[in-house]
Amino acid sequence: MCDSFKTFAVDFFPNARLVADKFHVLRLLTPHINKKRKELAGDRRKNPIGRLLLKNGYQLEYWKRKIVQQWLDQPGHEEIRELYTYKEALHKFYRTKGIRKASGALTGLTDSMAVSSLKVIKTLRATLLKRRKEILAYFETGLTNGRTEGFNNLAKLVQRRTFGYRNFNNYRLRLLNACQ
Repeated sequence: MCDSFKTFAVDFFPNARLVADKFHVLRLLTPHINKKRKELAGDRRKNPIGRLLLKNGYQLEYWKRKIVQQWLDQPGHEEIRELYTYKEALHKFYRTKGIRKASGALTGLTDSMAVSSLKVIKTLRATLLKRRKEILAYFETGLTNGRTEGFNNLAKLVQRRTFGYRNFNNYRLRLLNACQ
């Protein structure tokens, strides 16, 4: 989703098909929801509403969805309710099957975002329109960068476990051994 990565990929891999990772698109609203929640409920770590707001509502049990809805319906929670609604709309968009339906769903989603009064939603809309081609490419390929993220996590774990390596060859051998 970063312009510099896109430019690098286009310059060095001109025939590659660019795909916007589903995970990175879905988490575009996360920091804004968290910020608004902290304003409203404070930063109490044991308050379960924070985790519930960030989870996919489709996967929540009925009673948890009910708790979230009651919390969002409280007076003064209009902004976070709108943010949550668009987060859920993005999750619903990614449950769409097929490129044609996804294209129509993305158009409908961005059209509904156009009437929003929140600056965050306007910015998200601009991002979705700018990356439309890459976002829709996911529905044709089904590719994510999860595997790459997993290898990066493994590399960091190996480095952390050994308190760093002074010799790159030893580090490389350890990583190759860990990936098997």
